[in-house]
Amino acid sequence: MLSKNKESLENNLEQTYLGKGAFFNGNLSFKGTLCIDGTFTGQINTSDILIITEDGKIEADIHAGTVICEGQVKGNIVASEKVELRPKSKIIGDIESPSLTIEVGARLDGKCNMTSKKNNTNSSM
Repeated sequence: MLSKNKESLENNLEQTYLGKGAFFNGNLSFKGTLCIDGTFTGQINTSDILIITEDGKIEADIHAGTVICEGQVKGNIVASEKVELRPKSKIIGDIESPSLTIEVGARLDGKCNMTSKKNNTNSSM
């Protein structure tokens, strides 16, 4: 499941977990790592790491440093560092990030923008 991330989660002292069966509605800001295994509706803002597990269901716009998704997201994702879509993930919304990994089996129903706004202001193709 999240075997790649378990070690990094264990090494990260600032971690939060929204467990399976839990429901949260509202605006959420945090530092460190947040792992969502339940249901979240609202808005998420962080400069750090958001992990959505296979059982995680999010209906929100997300602004984060890194987003790792194995579950479902309905909303736009803006990540300053990277977005990883794992095999069972399903995203309905747009993604903006300098780095995007989409593994076989992941589903993205939206647009992807990987250009930097700083570098895109006066350039033309």
